[in-house]
Amino acid sequence: MSDDRKQDDEAFGERVARLLRPVERFDDNFETDLVSAIRADRTIETRPLALAWWSTPRTLRLSPLVGLAMAASLAAVVSLGTLGLARTRSHGLEPKLAMVHDTVNVVRFVFVGQAKTVSLVGDFNAWGAQPVSLERTGTDGAWTASVPLHNGRHEYAFIVDGQRWVADPFAPSTSDEFNTSSSIITVGS
Repeated sequence: MSDDRKQDDEAFGERVARLLRPVERFDDNFETDLVSAIRADRTIETRPLALAWWSTPRTLRLSPLVGLAMAASLAAVVSLGTLGLARTRSHGLEPKLAMVHDTVNVVRFVFVGQAKTVSLVGDFNAWGAQPVSLERTGTDGAWTASVPLHNGRHEYAFIVDGQRWVADPFAPSTSDEFNTSSSIITVGS
């Protein structure tokens, strides 16, 4: 630095210092005025349950290390939740929110023949735990009942006059290990 420049800088510093050296004198009301100004400028604290507290913007300051720790914690919670769901599915268990299809179809069963009473039994009513009574629909020997059934394969038979087991002659049939015939109906797809 040249000597001329150094002298200019010192002269400038001296002029600024002269302005800053005098002692400031305050009047007797200065302290009271200062406290009043500070109180007027201060924001009013509100209770956390008041509506104004919830709508007032807040500034949250975190160090980068705390922010990184919070992000890692959130990632760990999400990862553990995902792993738990994957483990549940890998063991053949479905999540509790799985959709259930509970479509019910009303099927009309018809028996044609001479009888005093006709009942319907099948795997859908535990083979007679609560037999379905068919109603006579005319004088030509037709008996009918409408039964709600879930989709799938069902076996059934008619019990005529409370003692005779009759498979439906208009439906496919099957036999069990005792050579008892029953009929098959498939509901839905």
